[in-house]
Amino acid sequence: MAKLGEGEKRWIVEEREDGTNVQGWHWVEKDCLEWSKQFYQRELSMLTTAKKKKKKENEEGDDEDEDDAIEFKQVKIKGEAYLNQRKGKIIAGYEIECECEFVFNSRECLMGKMVLPYVSDENHGDDTEVKFSFSSEEASGAKKYCETIVKPKVREIVKKWEKEMASGIPTQQQPKGAAAAISAKSTETTATETETATKKIREQKQHEYKKAPLSKTKHTIRLKETFICRATDVCEALLDPQRVAHFTRTKCTGQKGLGKFSLFDGGVDGETIAFEDGKSITQKWRFKSWGDNFSTVKMTFSEPEPGNTILLLEQTDVPESDEYGNENVMEVTENGWKNLIFSRIRNAFGYGASL
Repeated sequence: MAKLGEGEKRWIVEEREDGTNVQGWHWVEKDCLEWSKQFYQRELSMLTTAKKKKKKENEEGDDEDEDDAIEFKQVKIKGEAYLNQRKGKIIAGYEIECECEFVFNSRECLMGKMVLPYVSDENHGDDTEVKFSFSSEEASGAKKYCETIVKPKVREIVKKWEKEMASGIPTQQQPKGAAAAISAKSTETTATETETATKKIREQKQHEYKKAPLSKTKHTIRLKETFICRATDVCEALLDPQRVAHFTRTKCTGQKGLGKFSLFDGGVDGETIAFEDGKSITQKWRFKSWGDNFSTVKMTFSEPEPGNTILLLEQTDVPESDEYGNENVMEVTENGWKNLIFSRIRNAFGYGASL
């Protein structure tokens, strides 16, 4: 057995002066929204190039479809896209809306807009909804072309983006020798981002890893949220299955009161064990991936003045890892409450939505 302080160096994870996260061991969260915008801009531009090339090669052809081409303009993306990485494991989280204008070139030029209204990690692998609209009402041929030709290719681009997100490509370092090709300005920006990320990691509260198995280690989440409405309105938004289905856009069951419930197509389930309308909600709550482990959620409501509600949430017995060995349950659960429940309630019902 090695003496204290003389452990085998191969097993020691050290802080590096250059900020390198060796083998993805340390916890890192990377904002990938700007990277995603550049990705879609690049891929849609390549799609445009392919169409133009096809048009050129078939200039003398008689098939009208061969002459069609679509040219995408500036891409706009709203929402969030991030990667969590720790101990070599990568977890992608995203909920974005993508839109861009395009020019449809056929025998006449038509302006239009394409929207991907909801690309989310909870719908990973599904065919993304793609909507097209045109400035002219007489665009039946263009609509058919976009639905049959363009839409499948856009869906392929989305799946490619999801695959690259899941692979952690936005967090990968430049290969050796690439640094010589990077400009001084880019190097300075990268150094600043690394310093900021390192500072953020050090400031984060670290979890205590006990001797018990990770799945047995319990944690507590505490959140404070505000809403511009009555407390009873928030209770109804959280418990009424029709309202829950509206802001989650998924299948939900339950009732405003005591009883069992499920959210996000069964991804979350539990039971409301105590309820006082406008005052408090107590639930047994779990992700499906937690197995038989349930946490306890206690939400209390107060109205300093009518129409302004403060919600305090305390969730105890949150496991350190799920049954698949993912050790970021705390972060996923907290982000879920903030971004997939409370933020959506405010936006869906106008209870303090940020414009």
